[in-house]
Amino acid sequence: MDVSIIYVNWNCADEIEASIASVKAQTQTCQYEILIVDNNSPNGTGLLANYPELRLIHNPENKGFGAGCNLGAKYASGRHLLFLNPDTRFLNDVLAELLAFLEAHPSAVLAGPLVVNERGDVLFDGGRSLPTLYNEFLQHSTLTFRFPNGRWTSQPYLSRWDHLSTRQVESVLGACMLIRADLFHSTGGFDENFFLYAEEQDLCHRLRNQGGQIWYVHSARLMHKERQSTIQRFGSVGKIVLQNMRGQHYYFSKHYGSLSALVWRHMIAALYLLRYLRSHDRNHLEYFKWAIHPRGEKCLA
Repeated sequence: MDVSIIYVNWNCADEIEASIASVKAQTQTCQYEILIVDNNSPNGTGLLANYPELRLIHNPENKGFGAGCNLGAKYASGRHLLFLNPDTRFLNDVLAELLAFLEAHPSAVLAGPLVVNERGDVLFDGGRSLPTLYNEFLQHSTLTFRFPNGRWTSQPYLSRWDHLSTRQVESVLGACMLIRADLFHSTGGFDENFFLYAEEQDLCHRLRNQGGQIWYVHSARLMHKERQSTIQRFGSVGKIVLQNMRGQHYYFSKHYGSLSALVWRHMIAALYLLRYLRSHDRNHLEYFKWAIHPRGEKCLA
């Protein structure tokens, strides 16, 4: 088996069904299996239960995206694992493109595709830098968005680069990432202390520390319907941002120590207090309050 495709479901059965249809329509040569881990969805797996070729794995407790992926990986038989979000659509033979790249480049351990939104705009977080205090300052101050082509301000999303070529990066988007199965297991899989967000950055960080290369492969093309899944789980964009912050806080604590995490938190608090004073956006005030008194040190919801 070439690839095991792993979805994690939480009330997204319809989206997964549409995503699978795109996989079937676009995949020409690779042998693959599809595993769906249901994270105790209130709405269950819907019509997916009618597809005998799918393997459904029922998780009695929702411990997050990474935990669901790890559970699916335990049942996978493919030489490679493709972690795929429900709200994704293959625009070409993504499996063949990513698999061919990994097999042609032994030092490449994980690969992700070019990602577009529903309007066809290329999303620069498909291939980006890992979090640092400097990169986080640029993002949360909005400098990286106001000056995307600046020599220094472009660093978080590598936004001086048009993302229309293949290159080595520090991290790819967790919505679609292909990794060698043996390496995924040997490195310990996803850290389940991340409930949602930053778990793919953590995995890329660990793989790079072991000497592995992370690659963005522009010939593989994917459409990602941003936040379609997470908005159901958290209910608002503001709560999604807070969940992302929990993930980043734990990321800094894990990889750079408690002092860096403390500096990160106070930087976030200062930036959002200033932004609230300028905009009077209540979300900015909530981000400030969370940064002063964070809830969920290991970002569990």
